[in-house]
Amino acid sequence: MAATALYSGPLVLFTNEEAKLIEALTNQIVPADDAPGAVEAGVVYYIDKQLQGPFRRFAPVYQKSIPLFRSACRERTGQEFTTLSFAAQTACLRQIEREPQSAAASFFRLVVDHTMQGFYGSPQYGGNRDEASWKMLAIADVMEGHQH
Repeated sequence: MAATALYSGPLVLFTNEEAKLIEALTNQIVPADDAPGAVEAGVVYYIDKQLQGPFRRFAPVYQKSIPLFRSACRERTGQEFTTLSFAAQTACLRQIEREPQSAAASFFRLVVDHTMQGFYGSPQYGGNRDEASWKMLAIADVMEGHQH
């Protein structure tokens, strides 16, 4: 699914190609099943916007790490991460995680952290579109009172 398919405002930091990669990674972290996943919750837009605000210190890390991650994936698979099937993406990430000191593994851990924050956090910060995770956890009504 293209990053623009679930438009949630203009991209601030990411190019469309970078957003496609981040979206594919977030889909690996929280895939949709009987409930919406990270893609449907707009997590790529959350990360993009936060990198211009509270996560500003991580913006250079993303800018440096995205090309490194893409190269690591091409070295392992001969393809771009975004062109791989879901299962092949998973296998690539498993290989990358076996090298915990690598730049690609470190970057993936950062994306995992930011994905979790964007998926489970308050929609007022730009993620968790339509309270997707709160509804999945059956806590939407409880959390609504804590948004303000």
